[in-house]
Order: sequence, then C-alpha cells, then structure tokens
Amino acid sequence: MTDAGLLTRFIGGVPYLASFANMVKVEAAIGAPADCVRRLGALAVMVAEDAERLWQKLRLANDEHERLVSMAEGWRRISPGFGEAGARALLYRLKAQHFIDHALLGWARSQGSAHDEAWRALATLPARWTAPVFPLKAADFIQRGMEKGPALGAALAAAEKAWIAAGFPSDAAALERIVSHATATARA
Repeated sequence: MTDAGLLTRFIGGVPYLASFANMVKVEAAIGAPADCVRRLGALAVMVAEDAERLWQKLRLANDEHERLVSMAEGWRRISPGFGEAGARALLYRLKAQHFIDHALLGWARSQGSAHDEAWRALATLPARWTAPVFPLKAADFIQRGMEKGPALGAALAAAEKAWIAAGFPSDAAALERIVSHATATARA
C-alpha cells in the first residue's frame, strides 16, 4: 500500500511504518491483543492534529478519536524512568486504557527493543496494580466546618494531590493527616 501511494491517501498524512512495526512487536512482547486503534495511532498519529484528521477522514467513533488524541498528547510524556510511584500516579490519572496506549506507543517509538524489561514493567503496570478510588469526599471537609464553594474544591484537590504523593494510603491516620493539612491550607 505504501509503495503504491495508497496508504498516504487512506490516512491523509505521513505513515510511520517503523512505529507501526514496533507496535506489533511490543504488543506481542507483553501478550496484549492486537488493538486496531493503538496500531492506527502508531501508524498515523504524531500530534493531535493527526488524530483530528483521522477522525474526520475515517469517520472514527468518538471513543476511538479520544484515544488517538490522548496518544498524540501523551506518548512523549511517558518513560520507564518515572519509577513505580510516578507510573502509579500517571495510571491513576489516565486510567488503564489510556495508560497502556501511552506506554506502548512510547515504547514503540523509543530506542528500546521489544525485550526491554523497563518498558515491559511500565506497560504491564495495569495488570499488576489497580488504581484505587480517592477515598475522601466533600463530607469529610464539611464535617470540619468547611462550607461549600471554591475553598472546599481547593481543599479536595489539595487532598487528592497529597494522597497521590503519599502513595495512595488507605489507613485512617494517613487520611486524617491529609484532610487536616488540606483544610488548614484551604482556610489560610
């Protein structure tokens, strides 16, 4: 298709053949099923504009478009150098599907081989660890006398950030410290 010029006409842009070939290899390396959206991202998406073009040209579903946009924006920002804590924080924010997309596309476009253990560990994190649900609610702050409004929202956001930084603790004492600090900070 590439030699005949059909691929360029089909995707409306530059095909990244090496990236596509590497995606096939890294999916196989972790035992992931072939994913057509992820492979399309590897083949034809470098920046968000590519995802927009494909969405229109191929009449993709909204969720497919969302995944391609996420890959375009995130594949450069993921690395095995994050360490386990940083990778868990990213997994919590992105959710599993987007995290795997970013990790595999980053791996496919990296200098790492399909046998790179650091990339493998990063890409398989969602299989080993499930991101917990943020355990604090607005009621936890309202009980401390906070009123509904921007300060409450700021306290919740600060508490979530602290909870992630602390490694997602679930014990009551750690959560109490997080609520106390976020409440004091929001009132200051």
